[in-house]
Amino acid sequence: MQFLRNLVEKQKKLYHAPDSKLHKVWPLFDALETFLFAPDHRAARTGTHVRDYVDLKRVMNTVIVAMLPCLLWAIWNAGAQHFHAIHALIAAGKTTADAYVTGWLQAIVPPNVTEPGAMENIVFGLQRMLPILIVSYGVGLGIEMLFSVVRKEEVSEGYLVSGMLIALIVPASIPLWQLAIGVAFAVVLGKEVFGGTGMNIFNPAMMVRAFLFFAFAAQMSGDMVWVAGNQSPIGVPGSLIDGYSQPTALAVVKQATGNASEALAAFGGGAYSHSNLFFGNVPGSAGEMSKLCVLLGAFWLVFTGVGSWRVMLSGVLGLLGTAFLMHTLSGATTGPLSLQPWEHLLCGGFLFGIVFMATDPVSSPETSTGKWIYGALIGAVTVLVRTINPAYPEGTMLAVLLLNAFAPGIDHFVVAANIKRRLKRA
Repeated sequence: MQFLRNLVEKQKKLYHAPDSKLHKVWPLFDALETFLFAPDHRAARTGTHVRDYVDLKRVMNTVIVAMLPCLLWAIWNAGAQHFHAIHALIAAGKTTADAYVTGWLQAIVPPNVTEPGAMENIVFGLQRMLPILIVSYGVGLGIEMLFSVVRKEEVSEGYLVSGMLIALIVPASIPLWQLAIGVAFAVVLGKEVFGGTGMNIFNPAMMVRAFLFFAFAAQMSGDMVWVAGNQSPIGVPGSLIDGYSQPTALAVVKQATGNASEALAAFGGGAYSHSNLFFGNVPGSAGEMSKLCVLLGAFWLVFTGVGSWRVMLSGVLGLLGTAFLMHTLSGATTGPLSLQPWEHLLCGGFLFGIVFMATDPVSSPETSTGKWIYGALIGAVTVLVRTINPAYPEGTMLAVLLLNAFAPGIDHFVVAANIKRRLKRA
């Protein structure tokens, strides 16, 4: 590491001084240096100072560690769902094992299509997730670096988390060009126009999902899930397995003509059983399927103090409370209102959204009371969209973005109410 440190210091003179040859791109060099090493800031020998190694980069790294279980599961599950779909098509007589066309990474490690194992799942999962991660980080960081050079500001580490989040909330079958457009839209119009990291109103990752959802509904539909495939003849190039799709768990609930819980349990011979939904053995967005992995990440964020437990807990309570009231007061025995309240936690991406997106410190309230209100409203709005709105089976995306817009207002009224109480005491 000392060799690397010496190399960085040697090159620093080409960038740091205002009259240096490459000073215009100093933000890029500074970003690389702070990524490799801790900032070289020291307090004076005299006086009172607060010393802490926690900076934005360390906070971002903590969140990334929390998302690692979801990423690892996304890699595994993308492969597992792929080969499950291939077997289903072979059993239905729509294709044969000999017609299987390997992908770019599978060419190095040829798969056993008839009896796929752990290696086949991992290789295919890496084949799909690595390009998604590269595009997400490459496009997003490239735009942020461009804005940093133009504004002559330091490159913020805020996108380290956003890049991972974006990769985890899109399907493994997403075409890369669509992902690139979505990332560019969210970074430029959802973040940089407001001033960059710390200034954005809406969560950038959720902006990407919203843009893709409405701009490319065929690949991001809220009521159908597809499974990633390879090149034709089995799949659309780099995208889907041709002829294989199924409704999401929430779409099954939405379309149920009888009791929603029973319809969910009976679908596909138990494909959406409680255990499959909890552990994530279902197709869908890459990283939000496994509720177990999300809970592991939530525990790490609360343990390190990076994520707000108030937002997480109030969000869950808001969802359960609203679902219980609507289930009880309506007396419904069919349709979405008949779903058991706790089953809302297993279906869709609510847990992932409340843990990793609603807790974003930039787009959420700052006051403790505001966090309770904010989380509870996200849970309530999610249930309202799921049960009453006829168009969208999932409501987490709309709930988070809506409450992002109201977060400053929530803080304002909480502070104003506190001022009035203090004035009365005075």
